[in-house]
Amino acid sequence: MSQSAGLRVGLFTGAFFAAGAVSTAFLPLWMAGRHFDPAQIGALLGIASMVRLLAVPAWGAATDWVGRARPMLLVAAMAAAGAVACFPLAHDIGALLLLATLQGIAASALTPLTDTLTLALAAAGKLSYARTRAWGSAAYMLATAAAGPVLGWAGSWVVPGLVATGYAAAALLVPALPEPVRVSRPPLRLGGLLRLPALRLTILASALIQGSHAAYYGFAAIHWRAAGLGDTVIGLLIAEGIVMEIVLFVWGGKWVARLGPGRLTGLAAGACLVRWTALATTTALPILVVVQLLHAATFAMQHLSSMTMLGRHVPPGRAAGAQALHAALGFSAPTGLLIWLVGLGYHRFGGLCFLPMAALGGAGLLLAGPLSRVAGSGGARTA
Repeated sequence: MSQSAGLRVGLFTGAFFAAGAVSTAFLPLWMAGRHFDPAQIGALLGIASMVRLLAVPAWGAATDWVGRARPMLLVAAMAAAGAVACFPLAHDIGALLLLATLQGIAASALTPLTDTLTLALAAAGKLSYARTRAWGSAAYMLATAAAGPVLGWAGSWVVPGLVATGYAAAALLVPALPEPVRVSRPPLRLGGLLRLPALRLTILASALIQGSHAAYYGFAAIHWRAAGLGDTVIGLLIAEGIVMEIVLFVWGGKWVARLGPGRLTGLAAGACLVRWTALATTTALPILVVVQLLHAATFAMQHLSSMTMLGRHVPPGRAAGAQALHAALGFSAPTGLLIWLVGLGYHRFGGLCFLPMAALGGAGLLLAGPLSRVAGSGGARTA
């Protein structure tokens, strides 16, 4: 197994994850500082996320057709950096919505195409998927923790510059990425991929569990600041859960393999019930410190369940398309719609908006059994 391949992919992943961390945690605060209200913030973040429903499959199809991920990743990282760098020039909601949409389209390619690249290199024995993915989690944690004090010192106006810097660094690292051997396959229509039971179940489980993070991504920082927590504390809270996520990625490999996709999804869904109910009912710092550890379960366990299912049951030549569909239908569309809906209700209901997220994520428990059966069925790589 090549440490060099893992290092190069890990550094690239870390760069754009750092950008995503600052964007997720603090861009709502920057928008609030520009006098946008919660409904407008929800609409901006939600629409920018929902456009990925169309953009991500297009990125995946283009990558499968080209047969190389690096050119697509370079274009995506450069475009994301440019769009975010222009955010301070937008003085009304229409202009900012346009830029946020462009940034969303560009950034939407980075995670699914990098996952495709990483899984292909892992299958070739050149790296470990989980350990390489841990670079992204570590960068997310460090960027979130570091950005809090920076905002406390300089103000939220620095957020677009920090995000653009992360995407620009990722673009500079693209030429060093290894490229797996191209797999030639005849074109496969979207419906062909969606006929795979493993992909359908994985998309549905992620839509419920990862989608339930919408209130957290969009409004946790605003909610906690309104409760009197400082930006530094908020940054540390968001970063804290990533520590356990990294532990799971780096040292939990045998345990994760033993559990399998179905049990991982069941544990993630159960953790959603606990985590979002707690966030709906309290802003007491000691409780938040404990509950934030569950991010390793609500996010990381479901992510590993998804990657295991797609890695086992999707034809190699259609991996980018499958990852793109999963990212669009299992993450971007539900997250975007739910952020928008939460934004409409947050002004009236405040933290109680986390309660529907608990029910949504908890519904993933219903899919644990079907996922276990499909995961154990073996060769489902036909379409």
